[in-house]
This record gives sequence, structure tokens and C-alpha cells, in this order.
Amino acid sequence: MKKLLLCLACMMFIFGCESSYFRNHSNELKQETSEKKEKMGNETWTEIPFKNDGEVVLIPVESLIKTTKAKANFDEINKTLMLHSGEYQFYLIDTVPVVQKNGLLLPIATEDFKIIGNEAWLSVAFLQEKLGLMVKTQNDKTFINTSKIIEPKINNEVTELSYLGSVENVIEIMDILESPIKGAQVDTIRSHLPGAKRAYRNGVHEGMDWYGFSTGVPMNEQTKVFAMADGIVVRADHEYKRYSSKEERNQELGIAAEVGFTPAYILDRLRGRQVWIQYENGLQARFAHLDRIPEELQVGDGVSAETIIGYVGNTGTSGDVKGDRTELHLHLDLLYRGELFWKGLTEKEIEKVLKTIFTN
Repeated sequence: MKKLLLCLACMMFIFGCESSYFRNHSNELKQETSEKKEKMGNETWTEIPFKNDGEVVLIPVESLIKTTKAKANFDEINKTLMLHSGEYQFYLIDTVPVVQKNGLLLPIATEDFKIIGNEAWLSVAFLQEKLGLMVKTQNDKTFINTSKIIEPKINNEVTELSYLGSVENVIEIMDILESPIKGAQVDTIRSHLPGAKRAYRNGVHEGMDWYGFSTGVPMNEQTKVFAMADGIVVRADHEYKRYSSKEERNQELGIAAEVGFTPAYILDRLRGRQVWIQYENGLQARFAHLDRIPEELQVGDGVSAETIIGYVGNTGTSGDVKGDRTELHLHLDLLYRGELFWKGLTEKEIEKVLKTIFTN
């Protein structure tokens, strides 16, 4: 009988301890997940979770949304983030050192947008410099100033400005451009035009190709590529890393086959070494597959139609991983405020635009 009473007493003690533990643990979780606000002077600062990634302080986008009333759409397949904060719209792609802000391109650090464990994170530097948020770290805690949070607004002007709508509008906007390769005629072979199917990656061709056999100019790794017009360099892949093998490239193409389209981050890798330019009138260019870039060309530099921005190559292509020097050409994407110029145009209309702009 004494043993039975002793056992019952022990069990009651254990259950009591467990109950106390779960109550306390539950309270801790509530404290961690609830917002912690502090008054500092006349301002309200809200504590937010953070993670150190080397010397970079990162904030989870999910927590940012709750704290600042921002809106976000994180696409795990494309590895992209669409963020709406106040009157600003931001579009980011994993590992791409450029952000699209209200349709215009701005350089950022590759560390500013990270995907960790299928979760999107933004650096404190990005929040401060691009979103204009006040963020500070104090006593191993990170706070955001939430005294003057602006509700996100749907900025229809951004969408309207990016839509050109007609061949005449496209030609007017693109009339500032000169040929990216001196003496080359525009390539109008159907498979080289924007919108052509790219079955090998389950996608479509977003730009135009300039091959030696179709433009009348022999091309090799010494062929110069020019900036086409006055603008600002927003990306220059000096530190570009090639695919290590055919298997690595094929693995990414396998992902595209599995999902039925080319995810944005994979498409960016397939473009190889790139230079991106933001022109003064909202037009944008992505020069792809470059062999190399002049050392003196840096992000933030102003360029003109006479500026050499790179040399023809085959980086990112099958010829690159094979090492056989095939697929040497320039791939050129043209966009207006973040939208491909040819959206909504027929093949004939696209051809008309290109011949009008690039015929010497």
C-alpha cells in the first residue's frame, strides 16, 4: 500500500512539473511571436527577429510584413520576391544583384535578398536604403521604427507606364538605340526573334540573337559589344562563375522540365555573364553570354553608344559547358520599365520594330 501511494505521489509530481513546463513554454512562445514595442523618446520601435549571415544582418520577410504592413509575394519555384511597401513596388530574384523598383533597375548586393530554408530574407541595409525604413540594432536586438508606417498603395501608374501598347510607341522609345555590334545587320531569323520557343528549357526566347552568320559580321571573343545609348550600368558580372559541368547545367534544365517553364533564377544563370543598362527614358538592356567585361566598366558608370561593355561569348550555353566554342553570339533583351518591349506585339510587328531601329 505504501508503495502504491508512493507511486501515485511520484506520478502527480511528474505531471505537475510537465504541466508547469508546458505552461511556461507556451508563454515563452507567445512572447516570442507577439510584437514587442518600446517607446524611445517620442517614437515607437518594434522588435523584429533577425539572423546574422556573416557581417550581413537579415530580416525575415514574413515578420517584416506583420510589422510594417507591407505586402509580399514570395515565389519558391522562381525564387523571386514581389514586395509592396508604401507607394513602392520591388521585384527581386535570388542571386541577381539588381532590384526593380517601380519598374526601374537599381543595383543591390547579392546578400540583400536571401532564401534560407524556403523562407525569404532581406538585409537591414536594403530596408534602410531602398525602403527608407529606420532599423537599428541594440543590445543584440533589432528594432524597426513603426511610428510612421505607410499602408501599401496599388500604384497603377507603374503598370501603365510599362505598357507601350503599339508599334509606334515602341519605335519612339527605342529610337535612341544604335547597333550593339558595329556593322552588324539585325537578325530576323524566326528562331532568333523574341517570343520564339525554347523547348530545351521549356520556355520562350525573351530577346534577340546576334550571330555572325546571320548579321554579316564575323564574331569571336574579340568582337566588341557597345552600350547602344546613354545610360547607367546597373549590373556587371565581373565575378561570374561558369557552370562547373554539363551535369550541373542539365540538372537545372531538368528542374525547368519538371515545372513546365524556366524558373527566373535558372533563366538568369542560362544567360551567362551579363551587363545590364538602365537608359534615361526607361528603356533597359540585358546583354548576355558575354565572354568578358572591360575591367574599368563598373556598376554606376555612365555609358554612351561608343562605350564597350563587353565581348561576344557563349557563357551559359551548351557550347560553354562543352568547351567547344560553339554558340558564340550576343543575346540582347530589351525592356521598358521592367516589361519586355515585345509583349502584345505580333511577330511581324516585332520584326518591323527591329528593322526600323537597327538597320544601318
